[in-house]
Amino acid sequence: MFQSSPVPTVPGWLPLRALVVVVVVGLSLVAVRRLSGERLTDPLRSRLLLGVPWGTLLTITGVLLVYFVLQGAWNNARPLVTPFRTWSYFYPLGILTGPFTHGGQGHVTGNVVGTLVYGTVVEYAWGHYPTERGTQTFTSLRTNPYARVLAVPIASVVVGVFTGLFSLGPVVGFSGVVFAMAGFALLVRPYLFLGALVTNRVVDLVLTALRFPEPTVQGRTRFVTPWWSDVAIQGHAIGILAGIVLAATLLWLRDQRPVPKRVFGVTLVFAVFQGLWAVYIPLGNARFTLFRWLGTALVFFLAAVIAAATADTDDHFILLPRFEAGWIGWAGIVLLVVLGTLSLGAVPGNLTTIDSGDVPEDGIEIRDYVVAYEEDVLNQYAANIPTPIETEQTRVNESGIVVASADREIWIAEVPKGQLATNGRASVVVGGVGWRETVFANRTTWNVVGNRSVYVVQLWRRGEDPRTSYRSPPSTADTTIAGRNVTVRPAGASFELAVTRDNETLATGPIPANTSARDIGGITFRHNRSRLYAEIDDTRVRIATVRTPPGQRRE
Repeated sequence: MFQSSPVPTVPGWLPLRALVVVVVVGLSLVAVRRLSGERLTDPLRSRLLLGVPWGTLLTITGVLLVYFVLQGAWNNARPLVTPFRTWSYFYPLGILTGPFTHGGQGHVTGNVVGTLVYGTVVEYAWGHYPTERGTQTFTSLRTNPYARVLAVPIASVVVGVFTGLFSLGPVVGFSGVVFAMAGFALLVRPYLFLGALVTNRVVDLVLTALRFPEPTVQGRTRFVTPWWSDVAIQGHAIGILAGIVLAATLLWLRDQRPVPKRVFGVTLVFAVFQGLWAVYIPLGNARFTLFRWLGTALVFFLAAVIAAATADTDDHFILLPRFEAGWIGWAGIVLLVVLGTLSLGAVPGNLTTIDSGDVPEDGIEIRDYVVAYEEDVLNQYAANIPTPIETEQTRVNESGIVVASADREIWIAEVPKGQLATNGRASVVVGGVGWRETVFANRTTWNVVGNRSVYVVQLWRRGEDPRTSYRSPPSTADTTIAGRNVTVRPAGASFELAVTRDNETLATGPIPANTSARDIGGITFRHNRSRLYAEIDDTRVRIATVRTPPGQRRE
């Protein structure tokens, strides 16, 4: 959970370095064009208008409009995310917007690149021109290239709504649609898809070089969770299976069949590259269990079923059973059952409702939201998932900054306790269509020698005074001075010391201000920068060290 991580620092004059990347990449493409004797778009012109994947570009434009306009990323450092997650069927806004919104710049960039790469393959396979022999262009809506351009955007919206309806938990992101595009592409054009998979990594490298041309890195301690804990594996799985079903239908209509071993190999490579093997469950308090053994078995099973389901079946629809073909003839049904099971398995979670009694009582209220700091409280979202019997899996406890709204069926530990403890400060953005507000949080901590830490968490809105949201229990230092013990405990928004002997309190008093001293219970306490010492005669011992949020003055 804690590790050293590189921190990029980019001087302001480095855009020149990014320009070098642009120039070299551009010259490389020109060189390839001259060596090959044709434009890079020439192979696309036989199937796409002017060799351009217009439908894919329209889809990307729509995703970026949602991110910059609806989520407010155009004029804010952070996009608004919380109200646009797929919380519940009783909150339609989240169900409809979740598949098209994103958590940040890196998130939307990755999905835009994936859409560009895999969407182009999908659009190439579909084609802007009719493929049936003897059919002329512009004779009907189906043969009109300008109408066919809209196939990718329309299909993207349909698949997006599908993933919103059947994704497990409050997810956000266009990746379900991207995986559907990948599933479609790997079936109809396996080798071209492999090229797209590699191209995706190349484009990602170029974009990273443009964003961080020459970073200087240094180690720092930060709070992290496993990469797979932030990935909606179930949403990705139903996306790729939906794309395969659509591709299988198109191939059957065109009387085309993929080569099974190609489909198996490409599916397996993609599943491993994209981490579809990372099957996990959350345990609460930023803890997760990864079932790597199960995930590994599942990706091989998935690849084999897809290859068998799309094998040559003459005129028979490739997703329907063929009793005379043995187990292979049932592969299509297995594929549809897997898709249906994964999809319908998310329905109970999406029936979650949050009552007013589930919302924290003591917190900052912003319209229908409540933002509060809580520790070891029941995750009301998980607890309210309808189940035939109550199980321990639904009783997940959380600690951190909780955001809740009964009107929107929202309950989430937006900032885990460990993250706030590590960083010392955090902010949470809440809002809705056309409005947003930010709640700020600070945690001041005294690390007591030989015992647990003592801390105070404060929350506030912009323009308002901080209010204390949480005070931890007291903690006694594992040190005895002249038969006396010292306890550090919260007192309002600050801290105080209690000196005891034989379980009897001798005196209490506030911790002295920085670079000052105070006598409490016959002991002189000296606050020297981040450390607190206790002194008697010629004896001095350290009692605690303070950690304040960056920029906060030590008292």
